[in-house]
Amino acid sequence: MSDSNRIRVSIVPEVTFGTTPSNPAYLVLGTTGESLRDRVGYQQSATINNDRNVQDLLRLSKSAGGGIPMELTYSLATEGLGKLLLAAMANTETAVAAHTGCTATNGAKTLTKSGGDLTSTVEVGDIVCVTLASTAANNGYYKVSAVAATTITVLATANFTGDESCTVTRAARTKNGTVENYFSIEVARLDLQVAQVFTGCAINSLDFSIADEAITTANFSVQSANSVFYTANNGDDDEFGAGNPTYTAAATNPVLDSLSVPEIRSGGIAYAAKSVSMTLSNNVAPRTQIGALGAQSMRFGEFNASGTISAYMSDFADLQKYADNTATDIWIALIDSADKGYSISFPQIKFSDAGADVAGSNQDVMKQLSVTAVKDPVELCTVRFQRWA
Repeated sequence: MSDSNRIRVSIVPEVTFGTTPSNPAYLVLGTTGESLRDRVGYQQSATINNDRNVQDLLRLSKSAGGGIPMELTYSLATEGLGKLLLAAMANTETAVAAHTGCTATNGAKTLTKSGGDLTSTVEVGDIVCVTLASTAANNGYYKVSAVAATTITVLATANFTGDESCTVTRAARTKNGTVENYFSIEVARLDLQVAQVFTGCAINSLDFSIADEAITTANFSVQSANSVFYTANNGDDDEFGAGNPTYTAAATNPVLDSLSVPEIRSGGIAYAAKSVSMTLSNNVAPRTQIGALGAQSMRFGEFNASGTISAYMSDFADLQKYADNTATDIWIALIDSADKGYSISFPQIKFSDAGADVAGSNQDVMKQLSVTAVKDPVELCTVRFQRWA
């Protein structure tokens, strides 16, 4: 018998699709479970037998996949969770850019810097963080609406107060792209000293959920080509497969929750959301061919981002946008107690359904919104993801 508290889920990037590297350097994930399994396709023979028995049941396909759920925490791009997040975005990361010696302009929403060229590291749509300003109201996270060589203009509820020095940081940035990342994923049951390694794994989708009075969660849906069973360790406890695998534990950072959200904004103003649930999908599908069992490669299809938002009803703005087919935007910052975390921005969304139903007495009226993100014509992406260290 096996105990759920004794599983270990680890990933290692593949250099060759479907092949676990020699002496793999596994990165352990901090999961809340897993549902990876083989998927075998059968077809029953249609041959008629006069004794009414089935002639045969034929295995015609084999693949694998499932989900890896976890509580969302800050992670470096070199760690397991960080690599999965980049794989979900199908892209690589642009390094952080910090600009010291900037000035917040009194009575305006601009940040200036003498010398250098801000356009080389900051672009419209980036989320920037203003710190070290002596006026507390000036510190915080802002979305960039315009960039010139020495000036950044941001969207903010109010103008900056006082001409004062500050540091402006643009966190490491990833936009949805076309980079195909593949992994071998090991699910080890350490109490039994057995493991199953799934190969040719691609991140099909990422579901994340932010809700009031709840831990922020993420679930990675995996599409895999095949799997291998190891019914014993390789001679060393907790190590499986050929060579000398190593396992690096997941980093222990604070779990993100609803109180870790200093900013959630839509149309440049604060947004009183109760919950936000989004799915980022790469529409991955296996490619098969005659004479070979299982996926020989993976197809990455259209990148989609959609989900639902629940927000307090205060006006008709969102319902009017739905009726008028008007686009808007939404971005969220998730920052832990150590000032580390993520921001995720959808620069152009449309509502595919919107309502504010009233179910009975003694209840808050909530807007229930179905949203779909599309490519923004200025930012040229559907999702912008930034990692704050």
